[in-house]
Amino acid sequence: MKSNAKKSFMVVLILFVFAMSIHAQVKVGVLPRLAPSEMIKMFNPLVEYLSAELGQKVELVIPKDFETFTQMLKEGKFDYAYANPNVYVEARKTLGKDVEPIVLAVETGTGKTFTGCFLVKKGSPIKSIADFKGKKLIFVDQKSAGGYLSQVTTMVKSNIHKKDITLLPFALKHTNVALAVQNGAADVGGIRTADFETIKKQANVPDVVILSESENIPNWPLFKLPNSKPQVTDKLKAVLLKLAPKSAKASSILKDAKLDGFVPSTDADFNAMRKVAEALNQF
Repeated sequence: MKSNAKKSFMVVLILFVFAMSIHAQVKVGVLPRLAPSEMIKMFNPLVEYLSAELGQKVELVIPKDFETFTQMLKEGKFDYAYANPNVYVEARKTLGKDVEPIVLAVETGTGKTFTGCFLVKKGSPIKSIADFKGKKLIFVDQKSAGGYLSQVTTMVKSNIHKKDITLLPFALKHTNVALAVQNGAADVGGIRTADFETIKKQANVPDVVILSESENIPNWPLFKLPNSKPQVTDKLKAVLLKLAPKSAKASSILKDAKLDGFVPSTDADFNAMRKVAEALNQF
């Protein structure tokens, strides 16, 4: 009897440990601005680094599109998220103050901010934003900071509004925007500036060029969500800040992600993004 009881106890203990190990996985959702294969290539070295440093398996979750990402975020499918500043602001508004930035990405070439850009075809008669009137424009997604919101802010400041243009259905991927401009389906497209060179390598868009860039907006934060664990959050922040901008360690781990490193961040860093909503209302 004692032997059977001991075996039963060991089975329960093994199952408990197994369950805890699964629970201990840290899930990081990444907004899919590029193809999943490209996003995995960009961030897999970071995931391996975090798993080793935390002593827990870190799982990279890359949904198929912006809408799916947002839905999974609301459903609590991630512990943490790495996304554009607009997604962060919306998540905090929806889910409350348990949503908070841990670090801010410092991007190669742009630093703590980034821009969106307007794409046109070589030889286009469109030479400035003022020429957008009566033209067909295409963007990534209504929640895309670099592929819609930054451009809207810029257009409103140039006195171009929705009534002045034909706004095509959202393309859902930055690559699709460039292809629409290349094949003439759109006269102007809007994407994240830093992704243009990557897109040119992935898609056949030899005639697409950048017309101009938007104003700077805050870069992407990695932020905690309501179901994250405080002790994991503290450790995660510490190991991310070890990747100081342009340090040797950051360069080796973040090269493919085109990042220089991470710096501390607070909610106040995204007040500039909140002002974009004002421009959106005017658009």
